[in-house]
Amino acid sequence: MMTASIRLTGTLDDGTDVYRSYYLVADFSSSGSGKASIIPMSMGAPIPDDGHLTVKTGGEEAALKAATEAIKALPENQGLAVRAVINPE
Repeated sequence: MMTASIRLTGTLDDGTDVYRSYYLVADFSSSGSGKASIIPMSMGAPIPDDGHLTVKTGGEEAALKAATEAIKALPENQGLAVRAVINPE
């Protein structure tokens, strides 16, 4: 199992400073696939329609990457700076 903390920061078009935090949990599945869950840690942080992602290859590392890309791709998160910490303490 792998975990990651994702933080997005920046300023919205209206001048509001934004901080969003997510916690990701990923694990191996059968035949080298991986699954990840996205847990928003900030109030109002947007999440994809399905907070669980599955990848066919690459295991838990690929699942974490897919979850991070899904978070970054959300319209509300466009243009925000992203910082990721794998296996945060």
